[in-house]
Amino acid sequence: MKIVIDHVSGSRRGQRQELVAEGKVRFGRHPECEVSFDAHKDIDASSRHAELRPQGDDWILVDVGSSNGTYVDGRRVTEVKLVRGVPATLELGPGGPRMRIFLGDDDEVARLAAPEVERPAPRRGLLWAVVLVVAVAALAAVAALLR
Repeated sequence: MKIVIDHVSGSRRGQRQELVAEGKVRFGRHPECEVSFDAHKDIDASSRHAELRPQGDDWILVDVGSSNGTYVDGRRVTEVKLVRGVPATLELGPGGPRMRIFLGDDDEVARLAAPEVERPAPRRGLLWAVVLVVAVAALAAVAALLR
């Protein structure tokens, strides 16, 4: 069985990780995590945020004391069973890195459609700079007309 992590937002947006389902999978900004995030860009994710753990034939996602919480399909969770063959959305903190997680065999993974990757948020600093330049130009034009 495989664990497929499709990063749909955050610094790893657009990347896919395929892991063999052999043991626990750690999520966080710490470089030792199997699913690691940028320590400077993905600040909503804790160093050690969550773990996906085998439990018999099941897989349990556990928040390991994160600062901002772990969300699965929009609900804050401390522990949740993931269903094989059913994609789930995992978010590390509200507005933090988001990914689709999928558990399945090679055939199920091959049939898995690509997720919709989120567009990065516009850089507000640049947006405000453009607004300011346009406003100054408009004021200059009005001042020239009043002379």
